[in-house]
Amino acid sequence: MIQSITINSKRVTSDVVRFSKKSDAPTSISKSVELNIMLQRMMSGQVVRFCYLKADGITLKVDCGTLQSDSVEANVKGTGAPKRLYGQFAYLSTMSLGWRSFRIENFIGIID
Repeated sequence: MIQSITINSKRVTSDVVRFSKKSDAPTSISKSVELNIMLQRMMSGQVVRFCYLKADGITLKVDCGTLQSDSVEANVKGTGAPKRLYGQFAYLSTMSLGWRSFRIENFIGIID
């Protein structure tokens, strides 16, 4: 069965700008699309395995995460501003059972 994923072009465009600081245009576009595919998969209830560079810029982090609505509602405290405003991608880690985030430009890719 084929599943379709709708990609938000406005979000892709804003992410391309963030990626372009560290890479060329084709890489920026592909990473932005992949990040948005990961977001859609997480929001549909799937657990996605992916990797990114930690804040130090050297250490590679491999994690599994989700944004399943039931899990998110159970763990949201509602304090503070959304991480998206600060250029970060927040997710609920299934490995550490808590909220984690990374800078969007440090995203490397989905691991399948």
